[in-house]
Amino acid sequence: MQYPGVSVDSIVRLESPNYLLVYLNLHGAQAGEMTLNFKQGKKTKKVAYTLKNREMVGEKRIGFSNADVLYMLMPDRFANGRTDNDAFKTMRDKVCDRQAPSLRHGGDLEGIRQHLDYFNELGVTALWFTPVLENDSPNDGKNSTYHGYATTDYYRVDPRFGTNEEYRALIAEAHAKGLKVVMDMIFNHTGVNHPWMKDMPSKDWYNHPDGDVMTNFRLTTVHDPYVSDYDLDKTTNGWFVPAMPDLNQRNPEVMKYLIQNSIWWIESSKIDGIRMDTCPYADMRGMSEWGRDVLKEYPGFNIVGECWYANEAGPAFWQKDSRINPVQTNLPTVMDFWMILNGRKSFSEQTDPWNGLNKVYD
Repeated sequence: MQYPGVSVDSIVRLESPNYLLVYLNLHGAQAGEMTLNFKQGKKTKKVAYTLKNREMVGEKRIGFSNADVLYMLMPDRFANGRTDNDAFKTMRDKVCDRQAPSLRHGGDLEGIRQHLDYFNELGVTALWFTPVLENDSPNDGKNSTYHGYATTDYYRVDPRFGTNEEYRALIAEAHAKGLKVVMDMIFNHTGVNHPWMKDMPSKDWYNHPDGDVMTNFRLTTVHDPYVSDYDLDKTTNGWFVPAMPDLNQRNPEVMKYLIQNSIWWIESSKIDGIRMDTCPYADMRGMSEWGRDVLKEYPGFNIVGECWYANEAGPAFWQKDSRINPVQTNLPTVMDFWMILNGRKSFSEQTDPWNGLNKVYD
């Protein structure tokens, strides 16, 4: 490789011979086409690699804030703008049935685009889609991954929603109408049909790769100073469900991949924020590194972490600069499920001096 301003930092060979990681240093390199030359014996393989200009960096990338009103929607269930992408023969789940509650219904990015004025009429200022990335998982006749939380390709919008280009165009049009877009990311786990599961880059790419341990969902273990290793392992390293194997964020190559993937989506699609799924289930120090590096690139950006606790102390533990957590989580925002849970009670309890709406007030 000979390209001004570019040098090879390091090469990492993993246990599977089908993966080779090449880390590059860019020292004032300009955008353009470069060529990577891979040699094995007398054979040489040339791979084209494109360097693109960055369009918006640093403080200019401003995320959503508490001045925004967010509208959460599930693309598959919102509106079907194109029927020609409801199913693909090349994908494992070929069913689209609006009469089946747990199967795909055909909603897509075009359906959202056609209704952007609707969000303006509602008065919302930001849209949070459940994950839009490829979920190439089988349909057992009763359930599918219409929700998007079983990723099988971190760089590709699911074709049943649209294309990467349509996603970028949708965000651009939303911005033109004064709407921000928050991207839902899932780094605790992938889908069981991710190519990594069939050909693991290394034996420690996933936690419990045989799928013999499921999470116990007991998030208190994460901040209990007296927790047993057994319980903590089940919480953070167990699979979320049998269809969602647990990524190992202690593996430095896994974390570098996830960090670069986030920066790539921010830069290429112009999203205005990230909602990070299942934060307490992933490795805290690994995800702290992720948050640090993303916010180093985009100091004005916002990340909200899903930390589902039925108390006040849990979210406080995960909040950036928490006084009760020795680890800096680098999460500017956390979700307030304690408020939600008490809000529900307001509609199911008789309001008296101590119950009902008083719980929301407290």
